Amino acid sequence: MHTLFFGSIGTLAETSSLQLEAYNEAFAQSALDWRWSVCDYKRMLLSAGGYDRVLYYAKVRGDLVDAAELHRLKSEIYRNLLRSRIVEPRPGVIEAIEYVKSNDGKLALVTSTSQDNVRQLLEKLGIPEDVFELVVHSGLVARPKPHPDAYLYALDQLKVPAHHVLSVEDNPDGALAAIGSGTNCLAVPGSFHDVSNFLDVVAVQSTLNVGRFLKFPSRAAA
Repeated sequence: MHTLFFGSIGTLAETSSLQLEAYNEAFAQSALDWRWSVCDYKRMLLSAGGYDRVLYYAKVRGDLVDAAELHRLKSEIYRNLLRSRIVEPRPGVIEAIEYVKSNDGKLALVTSTSQDNVRQLLEKLGIPEDVFELVVHSGLVARPKPHPDAYLYALDQLKVPAHHVLSVEDNPDGALAAIGSGTNCLAVPGSFHDVSNFLDVVAVQSTLNVGRFLKFPSRAAA
């Protein structure tokens, strides 16, 4: 395997608590009597897509809401929180990036979130966007994860075979998308995810270590 795909912004930094805080603040600002607990949010995260989570919860509650506007507000609040809080790369992320780059490998970020969210997190973490050969975001593909569209788009754009790619995912739907595209998926679960929900991955790690799985051709043999 010669290529590394980070599969979501959650593989780069732990942002689940900020996301939950942003949802609850958006609900309050919208005069909704909703408040998600950590347990509630963990259940919500079993499926990808913030808009779909809001739509589902409104249906369960029997409330009529503008799910698109509510999710837009949540994203705006999240970005404001991100600016004001200390957020650092997850353990092993910088080392993985340096390992790939030092071996002339390819690196991509393959997400289902917005381009604005991607750019702001990268800026916060001090990771230049151009360190990636490709950044996939929600504006580039029609269907979000667990559909494999984002991964298939990345494979096509970078012209790499799926079996040469190690994908890193922090959530089960992302892992399904990675596996569905034919890439090898390494799970590094986010703090709100249960490790038992990651099936058919090559391994589950608490700290990212790609060296065991990502092998490069020997330069001496080239």
